[in-house]
Amino acid sequence: MRPLRIAFSDFIFSRNDRDRMASFDPQDNVFTRLLAKEYDVRVVPMAEAEVLVYSTFGEAHQAFRGRKVFYTSENVLPDFDACDHAITFSLLPDDPRHYRLPQYVFYVDDARRLVKGAGFDAAASLRAKTKFCNFVVSNPRCPQRNQFFRMLNRRKRVDSGGRHFNNLGRPIADKLAFVRDYKFTLAFENSVSDGYTTEKLVEPMLAGSLPIYWGNPQVALDFNPRSFIDVSAFPDFDAAIDHILKVDADDELYLSYLREPWFNGDTPPSWFDASGHLAAWSRFLSTPWVERPRVYRDRGLRDHALGTGLGRHLSSIGTKLDGLLWKSGWRF
Repeated sequence: MRPLRIAFSDFIFSRNDRDRMASFDPQDNVFTRLLAKEYDVRVVPMAEAEVLVYSTFGEAHQAFRGRKVFYTSENVLPDFDACDHAITFSLLPDDPRHYRLPQYVFYVDDARRLVKGAGFDAAASLRAKTKFCNFVVSNPRCPQRNQFFRMLNRRKRVDSGGRHFNNLGRPIADKLAFVRDYKFTLAFENSVSDGYTTEKLVEPMLAGSLPIYWGNPQVALDFNPRSFIDVSAFPDFDAAIDHILKVDADDELYLSYLREPWFNGDTPPSWFDASGHLAAWSRFLSTPWVERPRVYRDRGLRDHALGTGLGRHLSSIGTKLDGLLWKSGWRF
């Protein structure tokens, strides 16, 4: 096997058992395990590497002179002035420098768990649901999500089990076990971008709860749009909430959603097949590397989706104040 000297930088190098994407082990990770199928992988210091894989949490990668692969699970677009190749959520099907690997893939240990199959009993699943709707969020910085939760909660109580807008007394310990009892789950992304779908959609699917989704405008490329309620398909939040309450009151209408397969054609998208990911790496590494000037831009997370400057900062402050008002008892 060909030796491959690889280094990693600007990830969160720590252990987080609650969120598998909030920590990264440079010696044992999705890239080292995948590449070991075709290469003799050696994780080395950056100064000794022929390939550097870097992410969004720092600037150490700027000192590297060699082939650079940008990876992110965050809503950040690849910048090919700073890297040679990229692995992100972005929809760039015709760019050989890029491989699409949506973040939600890492939250599904076996894609067959999301294949309903001919024997799926939607009626039995509905009978097991004893509660209306849940909301599990810790990040307050999404004004649309905050607004929708408050609006729906005013019409019919939504149980909030995260650190944000909690109304259960304390955060829940096991999200999937908690979600399993609910007919609906509010599944709003932190921000909107084409191709950006995260665990927020697949976790309720895994628990058999109907997602109320807001986020990726192109979500139907990966998931069957008839299997969940897409808030963006309605003219406004009030219309979406009217529909949710109608579905809640009509078992047959609810079952019409639940009987639909989560995936288009009940077939997992290609991102779950590691062979496509490995083929992308083969393409990257077989491309002759030519040294060229790098351009590094000062980019924050979700800049392309939320903008920069005063407006973004005011929005962030507003969402944090919203959370503080909730904790102080202002729940209208």
